[in-house]
Formats: sequence, C-alpha cells, structure tokens
Amino acid sequence: MPRFRNEDYTVHVRLNDYLDIICPHYEDDSVADAAMERYTLYLVEREQYQLCQPQSKDQVRWQCNQPSARHGPEKLSEKFQRFTPFTLGKEFKEGHSYYYISHSPQAHANPQEKRLPADDPEVQILHSIGHSAAPRLFPLAWAVLLLPFLLLQTP
Repeated sequence: MPRFRNEDYTVHVRLNDYLDIICPHYEDDSVADAAMERYTLYLVEREQYQLCQPQSKDQVRWQCNQPSARHGPEKLSEKFQRFTPFTLGKEFKEGHSYYYISHSPQAHANPQEKRLPADDPEVQILHSIGHSAAPRLFPLAWAVLLLPFLLLQTP
C-alpha cells in the first residue's frame, strides 16, 4: 500500500475520470475540535502553485470544513472533462496543466500547504504530481484525503 510522505508522487488520470477528495473525518471525541483538520482547496495557476499561495477566493474549488459530520467524511469530486453543463464546473483542455493547492485555516503561524499539479502533456492522459511543502500534523487523515489519487492510477 502506498504511503504519502514529503516526497513527490505521481498519479495518472484520463479525460472523463473523476478526482475524488475525501476530507479528513473524526468519528469520536479523541481529537479536540480546534485540532481537527480543515482545508480549503484551490485550483490555481503555476506561479501560485509554486508559491503555494492562491490569488483570489474565486479559485476555491472545495472546502473540507466538516471533520465531525454525522454522515461521515465529505467526498468532493472533480471530473476531468472537456465540456461541462454546470456553471461551477471546470473544463479541462488537453495539453494544459492544472494545479491544486490546499491551505489549512487552523495553521496560522505554521501554514500547512499541500500541492498537486495535474497536466496533460500526452493529450489523452492527465499527469499529476503532488508535493507536501510543510510538516504534516495528522498523516493518517491526509492520507485518507489523498487516497483517491492513487485509486485513479492506470497501469
């Protein structure tokens, strides 16, 4: 089973695949509410990805902000498609690169930032590489958040 560390990692997806984000979830009271992981995920340009700094709130794709939801962990999905009928949907073009970053609002003094680029250099394949730019507070919860990336791998 793959483990997420501070090194880079690669995930391959194809057009019409889904990128599922499983947000951190806590089912018991063993973690204080203030210590529960929450993330805002952004779809950004390359420069903002390299700086791990979004330019505007318009770049927010998802909010992982219900870590103790009764219904279980939140699942957020992005479909890699050329066209979308939804106004909030994103259209992905072959040969272009797309970058995701996340910020943790509870880490003001030591921001927790994660990065994941997704590009399409081979026309039909989207190639994703992720890098953790900061120390991880809850490795298991972040691994659960990123597990769907590995499930999208193609042989």
